Amino acid sequence: MPQTALILLIPLLPLLGFLILGLFSRRISGPVSAGIATTFIAGSTALAIILAHGYFFEWGSDDSGFRQIRALDIPWLVFDRDLRIDMGALVDPISVMMLLVISVVSLMVHVYSSSYLKGEARMPVYYAFLGLFTFSMMGLVLSANLFQIYIFWELVGVSSFLLIGYYYQKPSAVAAAKKAFIVTRFADLGFLIGILVLGYEARSLDFLTLIERLTSVDDPDFHALIAPSFLGCSAITWGLALVFMGGMGKSAMFPLHIWLPDAMEGPTPVSALIHAATMVVAGVFLLARLGLFDHVADRLHDVLPGRIRTGW
Repeated sequence: MPQTALILLIPLLPLLGFLILGLFSRRISGPVSAGIATTFIAGSTALAIILAHGYFFEWGSDDSGFRQIRALDIPWLVFDRDLRIDMGALVDPISVMMLLVISVVSLMVHVYSSSYLKGEARMPVYYAFLGLFTFSMMGLVLSANLFQIYIFWELVGVSSFLLIGYYYQKPSAVAAAKKAFIVTRFADLGFLIGILVLGYEARSLDFLTLIERLTSVDDPDFHALIAPSFLGCSAITWGLALVFMGGMGKSAMFPLHIWLPDAMEGPTPVSALIHAATMVVAGVFLLARLGLFDHVADRLHDVLPGRIRTGW
């Protein structure tokens, strides 16, 4: 199987399960829906294992180490000669490992849920929501630029809202779903502003280009980036701080952790999938994917005097 087709099939299988169960939920029984959803996620898991084996042991490395591979690059939005957004899939060690974690944990949750929710009238709807969440997380870790990752970031938030509020007959579940949605949207507003700041300064939203342009000491614009601006902080400091705010909300860090205890109103398997294994690590993945924090700190260590460096 071609590498691009293999990579794209991994998130598309849960999406296909979501569409089938979402469109025909009233015509499919609970056990059948569990079988359909579990089959699709099992297929994604098998493909993720094949991808990991191929990437780590066959075609993913060269003499300099593991490569970052653009598996897909489709032009989408062109703003001017320099700034554009292309939809793509970026494969590297962290995205491959995250695909493995997401697919394996999601498969276990699918299998366990078939017994946990046995007899539930809305089982097809539940499995449809699980498929949407799995697709959103997989799309997030494969995103090649900040705007694309923001799209899937919000899809993860919507999926979380739907799963937490699954027992919509209970007022407490509805309140918990709204609380999680509102708190994480507040954090995501900061994330969006941070994306705009970094994209404006770098004239790109692509991860590889963004890191290169914002960490190039030889570029005369770099010193303008690290110069104090609003409230004494540089533009790049504000951009990174606001992006970090988005990660704080998704990973339930203080003080944006208040939605997490109430989120237990959803089915217990949902808590295993969202709050323990995948959604909470999305914030950590974002910081690792962006990589600017380490790169900028290294560059500042080289170009700034010791006193200023310590204060930054």
